[in-house]
Amino acid sequence: MKRTRAYVVALCAILVAGVAVIAVFSRGARTSAVDNNEGPEPHQVRVPSSSVRPDKATRPTSSRPSRPKPVVSIEDDEDDNRTPEEKALAERIEKALDDEDFELAVACAEEAQKCGDAEIRQSMVDTLGWFGEKALPELTPFLADADEDVRDSAMSEWTTALSSIEDEGVKIKTVELAMGVLNDEDALEEISNEYIGADEKLAVESLARIIEGGGSKEGVEKAKETYEFVTGDEWTDAAEAERWIAEEYEPPEET
Repeated sequence: MKRTRAYVVALCAILVAGVAVIAVFSRGARTSAVDNNEGPEPHQVRVPSSSVRPDKATRPTSSRPSRPKPVVSIEDDEDDNRTPEEKALAERIEKALDDEDFELAVACAEEAQKCGDAEIRQSMVDTLGWFGEKALPELTPFLADADEDVRDSAMSEWTTALSSIEDEGVKIKTVELAMGVLNDEDALEEISNEYIGADEKLAVESLARIIEGGGSKEGVEKAKETYEFVTGDEWTDAAEAERWIAEEYEPPEET
């Protein structure tokens, strides 16, 4: 009985010693792995590189407008009333949009303004509108197009493109171009609102140029009305506008 008890005690001692040895080796292995950067530290989760989002500054940006490209397809005239020149112009307009060729679109714009085919002029408006703010000078004349649908489309594209201009000086000059060609009172009312709240010096100088430049009767009248709203004075002449700027204008505070 005593011998059996001795065997049990000895066996327990051997087991305890074995567990201690295993623990020592295990602790040493973990320490070695951490020291040699062979694995993550306890409670540290490694993020797979593929899931790390790039910084906004390093993301590529689109070199063309983000809006969907319109479908410009000028159908052949059923009665074949289009001239060879009109057919060639229609093909170039389609090509300008398909190839995203801004220079070609600009080259087509003046010819399209004079084209008697409203469908071709509409396609020109769609194409210029897709190119955005850089095409505003070419798009502006279509605001006074003879066809109501073309005018409405041009106004929609024009106002959308104008809203993306951040430089106030550039925006005012663009509005000035439009005020010089428009004769529709509703369109003039909408566009002239861009002067309200703008830098007063820029606004007064622009309105004076419109009035002195002799644009459409309606455009000049709207410019005078807007001048009075901005300055509080009735329009007399350019010299009086300059006097108002010199005496009344207060530059905006720098932020």
